[in-house]
Amino acid sequence: MIVAAFLALAIAGALGAIAAAAFGAPPSAFGGALALMFAGFAGAASAAAIALHAPGDLTEPRVARGPTHARPLPAEVELTRPVFGRLWLAAGGAFALLGLVPLIALARKPGRASRTGWGAGVRLVDENGVPIPHDRLAAGGIETVFPQGAVDIPEAPAVLIRGDDGGYRAFSKVCTHAGCPVALYRHASHQLICPCHQSIFDVNDGAKNISGPAPRPLPGLALGIDAEGFFIARGDFDAPVGPDDWDRVL
Repeated sequence: MIVAAFLALAIAGALGAIAAAAFGAPPSAFGGALALMFAGFAGAASAAAIALHAPGDLTEPRVARGPTHARPLPAEVELTRPVFGRLWLAAGGAFALLGLVPLIALARKPGRASRTGWGAGVRLVDENGVPIPHDRLAAGGIETVFPQGAVDIPEAPAVLIRGDDGGYRAFSKVCTHAGCPVALYRHASHQLICPCHQSIFDVNDGAKNISGPAPRPLPGLALGIDAEGFFIARGDFDAPVGPDDWDRVL
């Protein structure tokens, strides 16, 4: 029974690792399932080795006359041997299925995994949840804004900028290099600057990256004004937010 319990543990661990890979679970979940599987195999092998050690009453001294015949194994061992065989086969099969994990990873296609909270008709609000009216900023002004009801989402912050011509632009505040907040604005040159690694973005050219390690422009946010005179978004950002990785479509 001890061997069977360890084999069941190994099977559960292997299937758990496959499920973790298939559903994109955190690496810690995948690693924990693998550890469970190997612990089950190790325990089953150890218990089987101990069980196969013949007790003293199954030994018989050799004598000089004629061949000797070993006593048969206990009936319960003979009866459970097929069950153990099937359990070992099932555990080995589950372990073999782990070979599908690389194929599962390759089959996953990149996509927009992050949630920003922005969408068509969502109002722009400040950090206190107060909606932003269309005349709130003076020319050259800048303010950090969030989607109404989703202030705490890490990918949500945007910078709202009013140009000298009175027009407004909004861009993601999350730098496309390492995810730092793009917190500085140089009005004279219309540039947003990330203080972490000095990436510079041209506001008048769609926040295009013109200097520093940022690999691409800041995602833009199309704006509108609702019937009450408050700023609203016309949709989500026009590109994935933050640094590039497998889960982001460029």
